[in-house]
Order: sequence, then structure tokens, then C-alpha cells
Amino acid sequence: MKYGISFRDPTAETASVLRQRAAPLDTVKGKTIALMDIGKMRGDEFIDRLEQLCTARGIKTRRYKKPTNTRVAPREMIKDIAENCDAVIIALSDCGSCTSCSTHDLNDLDKKGLAGVSVLTTEFQQAFESQKGAIGLDAAAVYVPHPLQNKTTAELHQWADSAVDDILKAIAHDTSGAKVPEVA
Repeated sequence: MKYGISFRDPTAETASVLRQRAAPLDTVKGKTIALMDIGKMRGDEFIDRLEQLCTARGIKTRRYKKPTNTRVAPREMIKDIAENCDAVIIALSDCGSCTSCSTHDLNDLDKKGLAGVSVLTTEFQQAFESQKGAIGLDAAAVYVPHPLQNKTTAELHQWADSAVDDILKAIAHDTSGAKVPEVA
């Protein structure tokens, strides 16, 4: 009998094919969108503005905040979002661990059928691409400038103003019901 040593490669396997993400909603009209604050310092200011912009467009939102950005969302939170919302916006990732955790959150919600998008800073675009490849999900993302922490509230609101249309297009085909009403 021949004996030998067998070795296992300790590196993570990556999916050879990315599974398609949950289909974007047909429309945002009449839908409830989860706004998941991942818990990064100052990220709430960005989410505050997104909420204002959605409300002004007639989009119903529900706010969620993770206890920490360095872990995935609690199971109860994922369950609540899946049961009470039609889509999710996860923001604002600007480092490696929070990018990884928020990508896993997006994957968990996608598996429950929710259209979703992650909002990240440009510095972590490659990290997001790598993470979604490792998870095997063809996830959607919108990128804003980096860094986050040294910006003013006005600058963070400007980022939200500039990104909101792309964010909404990532979760719904028809965002025409989400136009800001014209002031006479």
C-alpha cells in the first residue's frame, strides 16, 4: 500500500460564474426601499440626504442601521428588511472590512429576492469587484468619491444629490415615478 501526503489549498475558492442578481423592480412607485446604514462614521449624513431625496420623489423608505460596519447585519435585520421592503440601498462603504461585510449583506438580501445596490467610495471599487467574485454574485454598485470622513455635511449631501439617480436606476427599471416635483 502506498501512503502519501495530501495538501489542501487554503485560499478561498471563487465562483467561476457570477449568478445574476435579483431583477430590479419594474418601478419604484408604490414600493418601500430599505436604506441600510452600515454604521460608518459620517455615513448617516449621506443616508439622511438619500432619505430626503427619496421622500421628495414620493418613495417610501425604511431606515436600518447596523450595529457595526465590521460584521454582517444581524439575521433579524435581514429578515425584517426582506419582509417589509421591496429593495435595498446599502451605504456607505469606504474601507476593506465594511466593503466585504456590506457585500455579504447585499448577497443575503439578494437571495431573499430583493433588488439591491451598494454605495461605496471609489477607492474600494476593486475590493467590491473581488468580493462579489468570491461570493459569486453579479451585484450592483454606485461609487462616490473617496475619502468620506474628512468631508463636510454639505459635501456628503452633494454626493447623495449626484448619485441618487444612478442608485435608483440600479434597483428599478422605471424611476419616472420618482421625479422631484417641479416647483411653480
